[in-house]
Amino acid sequence: MAQSEAAVSPTMAAFFRKKLRPLHGIIGSSWGHSIQLQRVPFAPPIGKFFWSDRLGFKDEEQELVIAATSSKKVAGNAEIVRTILRDYGFANAQISKLVASRPSILSCNPDKTLIPKLEFFRSIGLSSTDLPRIICACNSLLFRSLEKQLIPCYNFLKSVLLLDENVVKMLKHGARILTHDVDKRIAPNIAALREAGAPQSIIFFILLYTPNAVHRDGQKFNESVNKALQMGFNPSKSTFANAVQVLCEMPESTWDHKMEVYRRCGLSRDEVLLAFRSHPLCMYLSEEKITRAMDFLVKEMGWKPAAVARYPAVIFFKLEKRIMPRCAIIKVLLERGLVKKDICLGTFLLPSETSFLSLYVKRYEDDVPGLMSIYMGK
Repeated sequence: MAQSEAAVSPTMAAFFRKKLRPLHGIIGSSWGHSIQLQRVPFAPPIGKFFWSDRLGFKDEEQELVIAATSSKKVAGNAEIVRTILRDYGFANAQISKLVASRPSILSCNPDKTLIPKLEFFRSIGLSSTDLPRIICACNSLLFRSLEKQLIPCYNFLKSVLLLDENVVKMLKHGARILTHDVDKRIAPNIAALREAGAPQSIIFFILLYTPNAVHRDGQKFNESVNKALQMGFNPSKSTFANAVQVLCEMPESTWDHKMEVYRRCGLSRDEVLLAFRSHPLCMYLSEEKITRAMDFLVKEMGWKPAAVARYPAVIFFKLEKRIMPRCAIIKVLLERGLVKKDICLGTFLLPSETSFLSLYVKRYEDDVPGLMSIYMGK
């Protein structure tokens, strides 16, 4: 926070100097600057407004005056909270979203609840753009103990990921991991990956891109790791990480439903598993996307379902923008005998736009006039 902006109270600054800097050595020097927002005293419990040990209940006029004073104090505190959030990069829409999901944030003690945690996240490298997004995605981060939960979890994760920027990258994919117990969930699950033969690079990959899988219940996580191994996944490959993610996060009923969707499209159970081993995230695709792509490729273009199972990545592409235009070109080239009849789907659907145009459009424009117009859908 800029020096011209407000800083924490001397008590809070002292807390960070004494507690956090010696303990973990990770809090930045920004606490040396002071934030001087005018704090409104917190309202005492309601009972104190309406009860006196000596006088009993106060009269109605006194009650109204005290209630009005309390309302002003609460409103003042709420405005302080909003100001602090804006200082840390929160837009008004983000503040509204945060308040809607956590109304109690407006009545919290900013010095104890907000500023220490916001400063902590800033100190590890979260930008004023990333910080609000991450907090809005997981607002419970602001209500967990800094010393007992957030810092110990961060320190463990950094010991695995090595750099702050890696931790920040992980948080962008799933900040909820910071709210889970290190000793009961995160550390045992990472140990299970090592025992399965996953090298450091794969553990990096799982933490960076699929952190939500790592804080799953230990039994579920171990079952998913063992199931991936039984399916033939190599723990040294990224597909193993994706498989563990899917098996961890997907309920069994959803897995069975997706299996049935693929089977209705003509794939056998073994062919679905073949597709899953090739591209595990294919089980995340919606029923509509799977059905439309398979119907077009199988029923209209004539490819066998097994051919699609060998290249399940093609189902991820947009039907109207990629699959249909490219298939239109290949259909013309097949009719002219310019490409092999057994051409694989992956050969022309997987390459980049530039490569496809070079290999299948510009190359045959002299043989098939208007080929570019066909590709453009004209």
